[in-house]
Amino acid sequence: MVKSHAEESLGANPGDAALNPADSVAMGVPAARIPKPPAPGRVGTFRALQHRAFRLLFVAFLVNQTGFWISHISLQGLMVQLSNNDTRQNGLLFFFLFLPAFVLAPLAGVAADRFDRKRIVLVCYALVTLVAALLAVATYSNWMTPSRLLAIAFAMGFSFAFSGPASMAIAANSVPKDDLASAVSLQSAANNLTRVAGPLLAAPLLATSRFDVSFGLYMLAAAIAAGLTASMRIERFAPDVEEAGIFARVANGFAHARERRPALPILLTVAVLSYFGVSHTVLIPAYAADVLGSKDYFVWLVAATGLGAMVGALQSGRQGRSPSLRAATLGLIAYGVALAGFAGSSSLVMALITQLVVGYFYFAVMTSLQTLLQQIVDESKRGRVMSLFQVSWAGLVPFGSLMLGYLAGPLGTAGTIFLSALVCGLYGVVMTLLAPSLEGAREAA
Repeated sequence: MVKSHAEESLGANPGDAALNPADSVAMGVPAARIPKPPAPGRVGTFRALQHRAFRLLFVAFLVNQTGFWISHISLQGLMVQLSNNDTRQNGLLFFFLFLPAFVLAPLAGVAADRFDRKRIVLVCYALVTLVAALLAVATYSNWMTPSRLLAIAFAMGFSFAFSGPASMAIAANSVPKDDLASAVSLQSAANNLTRVAGPLLAAPLLATSRFDVSFGLYMLAAAIAAGLTASMRIERFAPDVEEAGIFARVANGFAHARERRPALPILLTVAVLSYFGVSHTVLIPAYAADVLGSKDYFVWLVAATGLGAMVGALQSGRQGRSPSLRAATLGLIAYGVALAGFAGSSSLVMALITQLVVGYFYFAVMTSLQTLLQQIVDESKRGRVMSLFQVSWAGLVPFGSLMLGYLAGPLGTAGTIFLSALVCGLYGVVMTLLAPSLEGAREAA
């Protein structure tokens, strides 16, 4: 097991935590100075930040993700410029960027359970730094074309595929189990805080077509994140001794997910939300231009989604009770309703409000499901199971984006988004009805 550095938080001695109040008084410690344990059932949103290892991971994640969102928005803006706002080309951009997460995630999960997880993350940061530098140079020199942009996006997606399972596993390793929900929610909140800050920082760069500066900032952010991660002090995860080959290890990860109920319904819910819900973001540039009347509104819509998502992630971390599948599926119904409202919006104000709500329920659902999944898996299989989560989350986005990008032609942008909302809402209703039996199976397992 990997130990967190709780002893470094608040100047506490790790041995003191084992003393009960009576023992402390007997040893001469004044009762008023005895720290009170947290109330049972309470999950403080910021408790994970007590641990130095997680603080470093959190700041590294915050810096890197800010650079990522500046770059991500710029990738879309650059493709819009190169392709004259062709929704099919934007769909292909998402396809090439996230396809490696689908194809390579099971192998990445095996790697996270077999090798040093911290080293994997550092190697991926180094690769991102190189790819971002290539993007900056290629854009500055006017060498970029749609096909070259797709190829570079695929290389960037390769690093994302391997960093995902290892990064999620390290987050769980850097805190005690009681602070896991706080760690997951804070990591999600950081992701979504940067979804607000990144697009806002990218806005003037997009307006002046300085995409090279955007990619240069991402290069710098990835390098800083690598340095912060390198300074983390966590014990190296010791994997179980397994004689099986790589494909048998992948199969063991699938088998573990089947055994740990309700892991499969969790993964299926994430897959539906990603394929039909998350993928609608590929249509936001066209929606801003065709429905709202200005492509410049694209950045504001992304920022509104990120703000709502940040609040949703933080709220999930404050819940006093353990996350449940039923609560998540109820949130999915609300997500579908909000997305339908966005599809029917004709004004910027209404579009921003509905995207706030969409973002809130999206990450409230995702954070709850990830926390629940992290709580029910064995440490030795964590990387492989979280790789399945990555396949369901990011791995299906390229296929959903490609499908929605092509459907927007005959159905229109708003009609395609409404269809996505309908699928998400109906699935949420069905799973809400089935959730009690699936949760019952979990208790029995």
